[in-house]
Amino acid sequence: MSLYKEGIAYQYLKETKYDRESIFRRDDLGPMPRPPVYKNYPEAPRISLPRPAFEKTESLWSILNQRRSKRRYTIEPISVETLAKLLWAIQGITLSAPEYQFRTAPSAGALYPVETYLSVHHVLDVKQGIYHFNVLDFALEEVAWGNFSEHLIHAALDQAMVGRAAVLFIWTAVVLRSMQKYRNRCIRYIFTDAGHIAQNLQLAATSMGLGCCPVGAFYDDEINQLLGIDGEEETAIYLATVGNL
Repeated sequence: MSLYKEGIAYQYLKETKYDRESIFRRDDLGPMPRPPVYKNYPEAPRISLPRPAFEKTESLWSILNQRRSKRRYTIEPISVETLAKLLWAIQGITLSAPEYQFRTAPSAGALYPVETYLSVHHVLDVKQGIYHFNVLDFALEEVAWGNFSEHLIHAALDQAMVGRAAVLFIWTAVVLRSMQKYRNRCIRYIFTDAGHIAQNLQLAATSMGLGCCPVGAFYDDEINQLLGIDGEEETAIYLATVGNL
């Protein structure tokens, strides 16, 4: 066997494959608690977001054709209304069912393991800082105030666009939300969920004439420490920049 196929990436794919026998076989992970679907910071200062207005845009086909990763931004701020539209596009609730709410991006088993945080740099009427997106209440919860752009540039392997952007989206995974149903295979689903969310952000940003670029290269625990999460039960998995061109 080639050495690279002994690496953890190939081994994970191998060990989490479904076949007609193993799909029903019990693993040795034991029982798992089901964590809450929604995370919130009840004591944090909160900014209620304006509900988006859905004006006409270019056709979806045109937006798909224009979508590119844009890395150069001006320092012109975006409005809180624009930020609200972007947040609704990635995880806004579109329909409430008896046991859960459907969102703009699909999630395996409707488990929604991905949380959204923001590092706000240039947004009108929103002070600089780290915020958590409260999906259920459609609000921002302040985690820490201040300008963290330089810290984030260094945490993202010195990619300057991370600090120049009007806002940096930071996605984390609450692993147990997915794991309690999908067991070890859950990591596959968590990253596909994140991909759906990121594509929604890119298309929404493109439709509004904004630049957007997803980022996968960063020092995980430096981001986790900034957010105040443990890096195990919840950990950073993906970033994206948004700004004016």
